[in-house]
Amino acid sequence: MIKDIKTFVSGMCETNSYIFSDEENNCVIIDPEGRAEQYIKYISSNGLKPVCILLTHAHFDHIGAMEGLRKEYGIQVYAGADEKKVLEDPNINLTSMIGKGQSFSADKYLSDGEEFTVGNMTFKTIFTPGHTCGSVCYISGNIMAAGDTLFMGSCGRTDFPTGDWGKMNESLQMLKDMEGDYKVLSGHGPSTTLETERRTNMFMR
Repeated sequence: MIKDIKTFVSGMCETNSYIFSDEENNCVIIDPEGRAEQYIKYISSNGLKPVCILLTHAHFDHIGAMEGLRKEYGIQVYAGADEKKVLEDPNINLTSMIGKGQSFSADKYLSDGEEFTVGNMTFKTIFTPGHTCGSVCYISGNIMAAGDTLFMGSCGRTDFPTGDWGKMNESLQMLKDMEGDYKVLSGHGPSTTLETERRTNMFMR
């Protein structure tokens, strides 16, 4: 189970990145934006053992430190199966908007509903297309890493390449209909809960 969650806010888009760790100090890094050094310093200071990087989606502001961390620790990158073309195409991952476009790849592409274990943490992959064609949420216990699918009082924009409002609406309704409540850790802005968003978020009504 998750013992600790560290939040980093980085980059021009003030992206939320997360490190989840368990009681044996295994950790996953979610959507690492900014400079790899900030994650390396935290990991070293806390005696953590990185196992993998999880991407909710592959826009430039969620992958800025990915390659640096991958090289530093020799760890794998996981992403939703439908996000492959976003990773690979600079015009879709939007790196071409901020300088030299870059193409990336994941080591493991996850299917909808796929579960996997990292140390003592179990994650479930939920496909939530809309912001990008391959956006996913990761659920572990009562925690949902929602990326740019769900925000407090809002949702991710759908006007970038592969974005689709119809699919976003379907994804939000699917999350609304899920049983139980979760703490929602979004890709930008404050955390919230799924129950709060069911009651107050106009995009989930």
